Amino acid sequence: MNPTADLFRSAVAFAPQAGATTVAQRRAALARLKKTVLAHREDFHRALRTDLGRPEVETDLSELYAVTSLVDYVSGKLAGWMRTERVPSPLTLWPAKAEIRHESKGAVLVMAPWNFPVNLSLSPVVYAVAAGNAVVLKPSEVAPATAQLLAEVLHEAFPEGWVRTVQGDAETAKSLLEHPWNHIFFTGGPSIGKTVMAAASKHLTSVTLELGGKSPVFLDPSFPVKRAAKLLAWAKSMNAGQICIAPDYVLVPREQMGDLVHAFAHALKDLYGDRLVDNPDYTRIINERHWARLQAWHEDAVGACAQVWQPEPADVSKRFFPPTLYLDPDPSCSISCEEIFGPLLPLIPYDKLEDAIAYVNAKERPLVTYVLSENKAFQERTVNETRAGATVVNDFIIHYMHHDLPFGGVNHSGIGKSHGIWGFREFTNARPVVRRRWGVNPTLFLGPPYTNWKKQVVSALLRWL
Repeated sequence: MNPTADLFRSAVAFAPQAGATTVAQRRAALARLKKTVLAHREDFHRALRTDLGRPEVETDLSELYAVTSLVDYVSGKLAGWMRTERVPSPLTLWPAKAEIRHESKGAVLVMAPWNFPVNLSLSPVVYAVAAGNAVVLKPSEVAPATAQLLAEVLHEAFPEGWVRTVQGDAETAKSLLEHPWNHIFFTGGPSIGKTVMAAASKHLTSVTLELGGKSPVFLDPSFPVKRAAKLLAWAKSMNAGQICIAPDYVLVPREQMGDLVHAFAHALKDLYGDRLVDNPDYTRIINERHWARLQAWHEDAVGACAQVWQPEPADVSKRFFPPTLYLDPDPSCSISCEEIFGPLLPLIPYDKLEDAIAYVNAKERPLVTYVLSENKAFQERTVNETRAGATVVNDFIIHYMHHDLPFGGVNHSGIGKSHGIWGFREFTNARPVVRRRWGVNPTLFLGPPYTNWKKQVVSALLRWL
């Protein structure tokens, strides 16, 4: 027997009730979620310290505030999003009245990752509930303390059946994917995303896949190197680089390679002091398996004769890996080919901008491109001549925090969009409704038999309408 069958049946049974909820009821449910999350703030601090070594301030900003501010935003927009849209009908359909209803999809599955286990679990839950769905959440078992706390918080915040949580490993995930969900929202790597999509295809289940990939940084020769280094040191050290939208490699003007390494070292010292390994503000690698992966990739790059800058040695006993730079690594190295998801940062020299653009375009389409430039022409070329899920100019990561912007990738880096009205619509079906009015049905007048006068009417329509 499938161990997740009861969960699926429960979601299917509750889905009609969830779909019938009003704006006020959905707002109230989201308000309870916000209140419960804040009531467990210190519990989340402890859980994230245990799982990731996450500083409490970063937990507040990147996890808790991200969820509570989203609740406020969605609650304020929800009435407009749920409102039936009136659509004018063309003269050829007269007399008819048309509208679009945004109805819930039904029973939905949310599969969340470990790197931001609160934010990336609860944010899609917020949109799914706002859209009137019954939800089953599977948080990542790789962050077990947070996963258990999420289950307690959601049980406390929602009535039985509306949002349920299931704990488990890859086998549990596989079991969940065997059911004909009405929608699956998955956040994780492209390789697992392919598995999710393949499983969903068996039931023609719609999917949202928030994936990742190798997000490049274009550095303009005229951009101040010290400023670039400060931004890169902050962005690559956040969560120890374990972020899907972290910069994955930097395209650097060849003559500035040495200056950027020197400036990066100073910028990192300004952030964390002389002994990064002892600083509690620097997040740890999630577990020994991922640390070993990063160490293997590091050794792979060193063996391929890449020049390496590392401020201090990595330490598996503390799950510590420092931000590390690799100067012009071999294209066959793992760090050149795979999404890094850690604090390793290749620096790729270029001589002409068209060479840098060609380098990016030769890879899969990234989740985001970053551009460090005050030059409008440089900015426009990098945007116009590449394709990506998003672009951020002169900063990193901030597009994720903009609720009115769609968030998601392209092809290899993701399918579908979340955030804002796009997040709501991922969990709804846009259902058109057309009504004939006044008992008049002109389409019957133009049906068979096709007499001469009907042919003349059709000819007139083609000429004048």
